[in-house]
Amino acid sequence: MSKNSIIFFCLFIAVSYSVFSQPVEIFRDNFNDNSNFWPNDKYTKIVNGNHIASCDTSYIFRMSFKEININEKKDFDIAAKIRQLSGDETQGYGIVWGSSSWKNSLIFDLSSEGWYRIYGYKNSKLFYIKKAVWRKDIIKPKYSNNVFSIKKRGNNLIFYINGTKVFMSGTYNFSGYYTGIITGKNTKVAADYFLVRAEKRKINLLSNQISKYSKENMGLNINSPYSEIAPVIAPDGKTLYVARANHPLNIKPINKYDIWYSTLQSNGKWSKLKHALKPLNNSGDNVVISVTPDNNTLFLETLYNADGSYKNDQGISVSYRTANGWTIPKEVKIKNYYNKDIYESFAFSPNRKVLVMSVERNDSYGDKDMYVSFLQVNGTYSEPKNMGTVLNSYLGEGTPYIAPDNKTLYFYSNTEPGYGDADIFVSKRLDNTWTKWSTPKNLGKKINSNQWDVYYTVAAKGDYAYLVSSKTSFGNEDIFRIKLRDIEKPDPVVMVYGKVLDSKTKKPISAKVIYENSETGKAEGIARSNPKDGSYKVVLPYGVKYNIRAVKTGYFAVNETMNLKKVSNYKEVRKNLMMAPLIKEEAIVLKNVLFYTTKAVLLHSSYEELNRLVKLMKKNSNMKIELIGHTESRAGYEKQLMKLSQLRAQSVKKYMIMKGINASRIQTKALGGTKPIADNATEAGRKLNRRVEFRIISQ
Repeated sequence: MSKNSIIFFCLFIAVSYSVFSQPVEIFRDNFNDNSNFWPNDKYTKIVNGNHIASCDTSYIFRMSFKEININEKKDFDIAAKIRQLSGDETQGYGIVWGSSSWKNSLIFDLSSEGWYRIYGYKNSKLFYIKKAVWRKDIIKPKYSNNVFSIKKRGNNLIFYINGTKVFMSGTYNFSGYYTGIITGKNTKVAADYFLVRAEKRKINLLSNQISKYSKENMGLNINSPYSEIAPVIAPDGKTLYVARANHPLNIKPINKYDIWYSTLQSNGKWSKLKHALKPLNNSGDNVVISVTPDNNTLFLETLYNADGSYKNDQGISVSYRTANGWTIPKEVKIKNYYNKDIYESFAFSPNRKVLVMSVERNDSYGDKDMYVSFLQVNGTYSEPKNMGTVLNSYLGEGTPYIAPDNKTLYFYSNTEPGYGDADIFVSKRLDNTWTKWSTPKNLGKKINSNQWDVYYTVAAKGDYAYLVSSKTSFGNEDIFRIKLRDIEKPDPVVMVYGKVLDSKTKKPISAKVIYENSETGKAEGIARSNPKDGSYKVVLPYGVKYNIRAVKTGYFAVNETMNLKKVSNYKEVRKNLMMAPLIKEEAIVLKNVLFYTTKAVLLHSSYEELNRLVKLMKKNSNMKIELIGHTESRAGYEKQLMKLSQLRAQSVKKYMIMKGINASRIQTKALGGTKPIADNATEAGRKLNRRVEFRIISQ
């Protein structure tokens, strides 16, 4: 290569770098209005093309900042033109950047008397990048503009005042994306403009295709001129709970949030919101966190006193539906729960075994992070554990919602590149630790706006999402809904519903409903049947074979099995749960006690039901039972089938003896195919006739 070629090649590289590597303008505010949503309070105003920021003698300094998403790994520029209007000329004013709050921030300021400095705070501790240096030759006095400029190039930060380079240092890690203006004690300043150049970051979208659906305001039956937040849709999609503030019907003080609810009418429209009665509402902030599929259990923000009055907001509570209304909410215990922020939000997994919360704790990365807590054997929840940096970032994440599939998480984040103040993201759980997640995806501009979009919730069917937005609202915030495309839906589930009934009288029963993994015996969740009509509902994710049964003292549950290992679409399945009353001489079928074909050898799947019978007899030490073996009828095989039924009854007895029941408490009887309960002409009927029953002889 010739010398001229080498020179040209090097020149080309230099020009290419200068053209393609320079930061681009991603933010500029000339303060003609407050369309960029800077703080607006007694210390900060946008007036006549200036950002007016002040600090009185109550504070050492005050910061007026907003989130500007700067990629700290790439080159960037931050610039502002600021002048002091009044106050103490010995105090500083300038730029703050890379901040999550004053406690973790980077600062470049100067004083009207002529010094500048560069410093920061790390976990509230002051550190200096450059201690105060006098530069009266370049710093302009009070009432005159000073132009601040910070340039990151490679691994260096270069600081300028009025176009003059004053210092260069290495880079410092951001603790957040807040960037803005700092004002010293007893000082008022005016910023003429604020400018940021940086790498333009792409929004990490769930789908690059724009949805044909748009979010719709749910109208005046749900929304009002007041504030509506925290929508929680019951999994069956028929009841919507909302928190509303400032409504005249709220319990005083009315500026606190009260629980309101609406029901879906037969014409597909939502009823006008109704104010929930005591004890759900009191003088504090009352918000529904979660509702069980049967709509019989509510989890609530706020702690309640024994009389239902407000205690404090440092925790969550649970209330159960009774025939006469809701119980006084009782505290759900969380080990070492505390929150350093004034706001919090919570979400339960569908089976209530996992609690996700947005709070600020000592190990938070930002002002609020998402944490996970697990249900313990004693009914309490474990100490909250940070869910990691894939979900949590410098600023704030909140309003988590765990979809009915038990692995899709929706939440808002302030910090990822987005459309507005808070955007809604989605992530998928990757394992059972609840700390490993897929990279969060932004749900797109049809859901997120340039304002506040939070509280995303989906019914089990997955057809609509419900959320809060301040964009085009009747009041401060309104409830919206949007129809979902398949790519936006969580994984499909099965809604199982029905009634818990007495198998003898067919009358409804109020009972616990337990659903468990039939292969492991592990309980997957608990529901409650309605105390008035015995109705229940549970949501079951695909991929598991389930046993479902009701539990109540004085009854033996008849187990129902549902094989959902093969994934399919959303379904609703009706399944009544029968409960056999423990009445002397009344035969009860052990429905899930099964044997290998033509043998008296128990299948492993039989053990769970037999263990429940063993537990019942241990609890009732005087109880004696008779085990009765049955088979299908088959002409010419009567003797063999009679013997098989006897051997099977004896096999069950042997298992129960092995589990600790005295042999004298168990009798056996063989009836072969003499007492069919179904038609022997069909395989389905013959299957029902092959059974073992027990009846109580004495108790």
